[in-house]
Amino acid sequence: MGIEPKRGAGSLADRLITWYEQERRDLPWRHTRDPYAVWISEVMLQQTRVDAVKGRWERFLARFPDLRSLAAAPIEAVLAEWAGLGYYRRARQLHEAARRVVEQHGGRLPSDPGRLGELPGMGAYTAGAVASIAFDEAVPAVDGNVLRVFGRFFAFTEDPRRGEAARSIRETIAFLHRRAAPSVVNQALMELGATVCVPRAPHCSWCPWSQECRARELGRPEDFPPPRRRPRTVEVSAYAAVQPVDGRYLFRLRGEGGHNQGLWEFPTVPWHEGRPRPARARSGLGDLAGRLGTSWTLAEMLGTIRHTITRHRITVEIWRVEGPLPAESASLRWRTLDEAPELGLTAAADRVRRFLLDRR
Repeated sequence: MGIEPKRGAGSLADRLITWYEQERRDLPWRHTRDPYAVWISEVMLQQTRVDAVKGRWERFLARFPDLRSLAAAPIEAVLAEWAGLGYYRRARQLHEAARRVVEQHGGRLPSDPGRLGELPGMGAYTAGAVASIAFDEAVPAVDGNVLRVFGRFFAFTEDPRRGEAARSIRETIAFLHRRAAPSVVNQALMELGATVCVPRAPHCSWCPWSQECRARELGRPEDFPPPRRRPRTVEVSAYAAVQPVDGRYLFRLRGEGGHNQGLWEFPTVPWHEGRPRPARARSGLGDLAGRLGTSWTLAEMLGTIRHTITRHRITVEIWRVEGPLPAESASLRWRTLDEAPELGLTAAADRVRRFLLDRR
């Protein structure tokens, strides 16, 4: 089903590139072809909004200006710089991949997408994006935006990630690459999906491909591609202890295993499925205090924050506690609310911190 030359691949490519050159957003990572900088931007943009990445990309590169500096940095420093972007497994894999590139490739990212794909966290999309944008390799870079563009263009009724639909997308992108630089084609397709062929109320009148788009012709662009079945959302609760002493608060390092390992948080009872319960807060925070070598009295429930991780919708109750003060150790630190971000906080802990700042 892919676009064949006789169906106008040349015209489609020309219109796509012309549109992109006129309408593309001015994003900082589009001003470089440095493979390392491109790679950092692509990893940061996974599951994170563009606006949230802009300043953080520049700050990350200022802290770790090249691949060798990232590889040499302690993981704690990388996680601290990543704090607030979420999905911290990305930062760990980025760090491990940098170390492997230094060890196995002399500190230079390979241009071959197959070899890129062997690095931790470098899936097919990221490998294709880095290879095409930084090295102009003629490989596809198919993210959710590109899938939506082609899902509507062909009015796929099946999952565009699989089978004949996926093959058609790859073939079409290959035809487009013969007409224009792969680095530009791939970025143009991503931009088209991000700004015009958006999930709700697509701007079909702005689209350079509107006259050939099958979904627009059918008058039902939002029906394509078919939606994926989403997993059930699970309601969970957690309880965070805050113990203010002369403006400082206790923070605990999350241990190995599970999510957010290596980051810091207010001492928090692990998730429990279901809504918060006072009895659960008392028992959970009491047990946690014992593991930290102290004891707590729950003095006051200060409020709640809500936080989402993948399919878990978390309600965190914030409790002010009283009791003996734990001493600092490798896994316990006393910090002011202004100093705490330097530790590298979990996203939920930073929301608790901001809640307390607002109260102050």
